[in-house]
Amino acid sequence: MSFHEKSRWIALGANLLVWGWYFITILTALDNGYPDEPYLFGLLAGVIVAMIVIHVVGHTVVALLKPSEARTEMDERERAIENRASARAYEILSFGLVIALGAALYEWNTFVAINGVLFAFILAESVRYVLEICAYRRGLA
Repeated sequence: MSFHEKSRWIALGANLLVWGWYFITILTALDNGYPDEPYLFGLLAGVIVAMIVIHVVGHTVVALLKPSEARTEMDERERAIENRASARAYEILSFGLVIALGAALYEWNTFVAINGVLFAFILAESVRYVLEICAYRRGLA
């Protein structure tokens, strides 16, 4: 497994763990009635810090285990995998943004709309990581 594939696993795990917790917290607050929006927006700072810590620690550990692998540049195959996955993720992002912004025009308040847009970004990135990991596993280019 290359360093770039390991990097995608770290990013996907961080997204599922940290952003998953964040969106479950948001949905629970919305389900319980009027949410404390300033507090929930404040959670974003903690989520961003947690994402940075997970990425730095994860990548540092992987790089320390195989330093030579961490210094390698992406090859042509890996760039092709990244480009294909990014194109598919962009389609998901575009669709998610249209849905979130369209719903904001009709019924969502600003808090829900902002989190809908954020969810579209996180979902698209997570799908990109999954597509890249699947392509690495299959040896596709």
